[in-house]
Amino acid sequence: MRGLLLLELLLLAALPAQADEAFPRAQVIDPVISLREPEQSYVLYLPSGYDTGRRWPVLYCFDPNGRGAIPASLFSEAAEKHGWILAASNNSRNGPWKDIYLAAWAMWEDTRARLRIDETRVYSAGFSGGARVACALARILEIRTAGVIACGGGLPEWLAPADMAAIPWFGTVGRQDFNFQEMKELEKDLRRQGSPCRLIVFPGKHNWPPTDLAMEAVSWLDQLSAGGSVSVGNKEK
Repeated sequence: MRGLLLLELLLLAALPAQADEAFPRAQVIDPVISLREPEQSYVLYLPSGYDTGRRWPVLYCFDPNGRGAIPASLFSEAAEKHGWILAASNNSRNGPWKDIYLAAWAMWEDTRARLRIDETRVYSAGFSGGARVACALARILEIRTAGVIACGGGLPEWLAPADMAAIPWFGTVGRQDFNFQEMKELEKDLRRQGSPCRLIVFPGKHNWPPTDLAMEAVSWLDQLSAGGSVSVGNKEK
């Protein structure tokens, strides 16, 4: 009996802490250290209405240089308005896919352990190489994603438009971005196969989009998830 009790205590100690109440609401928290992978961290934003009584949509963000604070700042207003959790990796950056996988997996596992996430409404966003990660997140983690916000970057070379057939895609690209034509072609391919897609071209170069486009992207995906009608095709600002 004593041995069984000791085993139960050890198993309980190995479980991740439930830290919902430890995180402030409506505030960008940087960094949040992964419980199981302390070399991995991410930036977190919880909307002001967040509580543990229900499950919440989540947006995972990827910057090509591991600067999670940039997308966290960019999307926090939209996350607050629509009631989304926001998590942005500080480790995922352009480089070997093995390292990207480890960063994405650590953030996914840690947020699932510590927060009340609606796994039917998992979204991803990224810029440049981070956009390729966002598009591939469903394949990387073997999960279902409800939508992607791809900024200034298309698909990784090992992913085809057909792999995105069931995933709503909102793209943004600067008129002078060196990936401009790639984004136009990808939007055309996705539209041709009947995928829900939207591409907004804004004045600028190879950058994350302005805040108003971040809000538009989240609103578009949120409305789509609610079953509302949305605009498709491409538009220039």
